[in-house]
Amino acid sequence: MKITLRVMGEELINYLAKEIAAHDSAFPRRIGNTQLVSWQLERLLPPFRIEHLDLKQNQAAVVLLEMNDATDIEMLWEFGRLQYPSLAFGADTELPAAPLILVSDEQAGAPTAFDIPKLVDDWVCGKNAMNDVARRVVTELRRHNKLLDELGLGLLTLNPESRRLIYLGDVIQLSPAEVPLAELFISHMGSVVPIEEVLLMFNLAGRAATGSNIRVTIFQLRFKIELVSRYQLTIASAYGEGYALRPGKGPPRPKEYLEARQTMPPYRVRAVA
Repeated sequence: MKITLRVMGEELINYLAKEIAAHDSAFPRRIGNTQLVSWQLERLLPPFRIEHLDLKQNQAAVVLLEMNDATDIEMLWEFGRLQYPSLAFGADTELPAAPLILVSDEQAGAPTAFDIPKLVDDWVCGKNAMNDVARRVVTELRRHNKLLDELGLGLLTLNPESRRLIYLGDVIQLSPAEVPLAELFISHMGSVVPIEEVLLMFNLAGRAATGSNIRVTIFQLRFKIELVSRYQLTIASAYGEGYALRPGKGPPRPKEYLEARQTMPPYRVRAVA
């Protein structure tokens, strides 16, 4: 899955870019046993606006705001009073969807709980404490239910924990090696996944990243995707570039079939070894 870090503050975004790119980065490449993570940085330009907290459906994003002095705290208090007047009186108000985390440059200038507006979800002292920043980002996403157990794309759904791939109620079981590969292709539906990303996925999953092992695993996953979707989806090879999950050549499903499948219990397809 993709996690977006929306960052305001040049020093902070530069440090984050270096940390995420590092081989021993504090930002995890996977969450749980199977869920691979890619981190994306998005630069926010001041002043802080309500649009910075907007989220698309099923989007996992956190806003990180670099805090240099007390004026940044005052700005957030003023922002809260103008955009969410009830926050100033401690009323129970539904807060924006995107978690907001403050990152303080120095421990000495760190705010206390009494300084922080209700708009803020958490704060971290010291931009160099990337282990703490990464941990709190993941914690806030879990708290806001933004780390989804299932990865969905149209009629196709992947449940990494149960290793089930579901298409219109039809279910097929994936092998442990196929799950992160399926997640990678679903996250890039319609676009070519470079072979370098496939190699990285195999290395992160602790699998042998040999050409034959990659080809066999992709072949098995392609077979299962075509089977469960009745050839509505397939994995295509872009010679010399990579692979892509794209529409297959199966006949269109009748409208009556699609409507009926919404009310029928799942039909379980036997997994292929």
